Amino acid sequence: MAHPNKQTLKYLLLLFIVVVPLFSLGIANHGLWSADEPRVAEIGREMAVTGNWAVPMLNRRPFLEEPPLYYGALALTFKAFGGVSDKAARIPSALFAFATVLVLFFVANSIFGPRVALLSGLILATTGEYFRVAHWVIVDNALTFFVVSTMALFITGYLSENNRKKFLCYVLIYVAATLAFYSKGFIGIVIPGLSILAFLAMERNFKEIIRMRLWLGVLIFLVMTLPWFIALWQQAGTEHLNVFFIHNHLQRFLPAGMAGSISADASGHHHPFYYYVTEFPNGFLPWSILLIPVLCHAFSKSGRLSDLSFLPAKGRLFAKCWFFAGIIFLSIASTKRTLYLMPIFAPISLLTASYIDFTIGSKSLNKTEKIFHRIFNILLLVIGVALTPVYLYLKKTYLQTLPANLPLSVLVTSVLVTAIALAGAFYLQRRNLARYWISISLSIVLVLIFTLVFIVPILDKYKSFVPFCAQVTALVPADQSLYAYQPDETLRGAIPFYTGRFLVETEEIGKDLLLKKEPFYIMIRDKREVMTKELLHKGNFHILVKQPMGSDRTLVLFSNRPARKP
Repeated sequence: MAHPNKQTLKYLLLLFIVVVPLFSLGIANHGLWSADEPRVAEIGREMAVTGNWAVPMLNRRPFLEEPPLYYGALALTFKAFGGVSDKAARIPSALFAFATVLVLFFVANSIFGPRVALLSGLILATTGEYFRVAHWVIVDNALTFFVVSTMALFITGYLSENNRKKFLCYVLIYVAATLAFYSKGFIGIVIPGLSILAFLAMERNFKEIIRMRLWLGVLIFLVMTLPWFIALWQQAGTEHLNVFFIHNHLQRFLPAGMAGSISADASGHHHPFYYYVTEFPNGFLPWSILLIPVLCHAFSKSGRLSDLSFLPAKGRLFAKCWFFAGIIFLSIASTKRTLYLMPIFAPISLLTASYIDFTIGSKSLNKTEKIFHRIFNILLLVIGVALTPVYLYLKKTYLQTLPANLPLSVLVTSVLVTAIALAGAFYLQRRNLARYWISISLSIVLVLIFTLVFIVPILDKYKSFVPFCAQVTALVPADQSLYAYQPDETLRGAIPFYTGRFLVETEEIGKDLLLKKEPFYIMIRDKREVMTKELLHKGNFHILVKQPMGSDRTLVLFSNRPARKP
């Protein structure tokens, strides 16, 4: 399907203008937030410091929940920028997120055309969970990029009539899928594998499996992964391999009641099969408001008469197989988080963009569709109108100290979002759907940029580890051991990352500490002050620093010596 290069370049430039600010703003204006960011950033820091690229380490202990690719990207970023910082730590995530949007643009352009390509990229970039994770230090950004790349290479090769191009695409599929494995394990292979198999089954084209040369895929996977498996074995024998394969992969698919039955520790985040029925719409907001008309369009024949070739029909089938195979697989696994949906936001973004493109072309909506479109418009209108009163309420109740320019920024954003949403309602009434969708997109982008620039720094005051770590550095002499009582992964990551000092972990307070005469320091990340009361009850402990973190968490530094009076 040929499309004018000028139009493609125009839409690509427009995508850059919108998406670059969305993914670059907010990188440097806040610290690491719990629960995942401190852990992941610290693993990357330790990899940069130790030079051990094979085994991810957290507070000098092996952490084999995921393979090392993303941590290696973090380590290289720290080395490239000449130091460790939370600002540098977010760069790989932003780059992977942006690269994924570009891959989706190009594959959508080759199948549906430049307008759907632009819409697909914009929808993915402004999806709530995808947007949030793009600003988060987390491995799932790398996983999503390589899964989307794998699927893009497959459909490109599948639709190609050039045998040489087809073979090259299929070879690159196996490389991309293996890199997806290196990002987060076998999920990076299973999701694209099941999706491709479902697509070929719907196409009744199992002969394509022979053309794909699966044996070559196995060979490429082994060549790329055996060096890492050997490195794991060399450093700890079968222990590291058991932890990676059994505890962090096989056990995650066991029912919650069997958690911990085949390895010492149970993996968390256990939820029932139907968990994603409610969580997917939450993660795909605000575009999930259109989910019903999008799926109705995807499974209907509407719009096919206007297709200039069979490509859009193939593309819709491909996206449906990718989305449903992915969500069924994720639902079978007993461990579930909204975060895990990242690899399947791309196909639903494609289907949503295809539906929007169809409405623009048809210039008409049925009664049911109008209801959802009005709900979408009303939601953005409510957000615009509510910004100012919500700000005034929060300022009076919680946030007495705020930047001087914030009230004006809130007012300007509120007026702009409200005006654009009203314009959208006008265009919807006039059936000018192209301008309606422009208004909707502008409103969403404005709200997201406002959140990044103004809201995130305010929240950082209640979520940042930086003030606590600064006080720890000032109070605890460099030659003193820093103990942590029953530390979780967040504490084991945040303190070493910001202080450069490793923790001495202890699961119980023994007599050796209680009877110690020289100064010692111990910290906790408490929930509802349970551990604080326990330590104070034991006797010889004084609180040096206490910092609330959110609604029910507290960071506390204790010592056997009282704080010095100023």
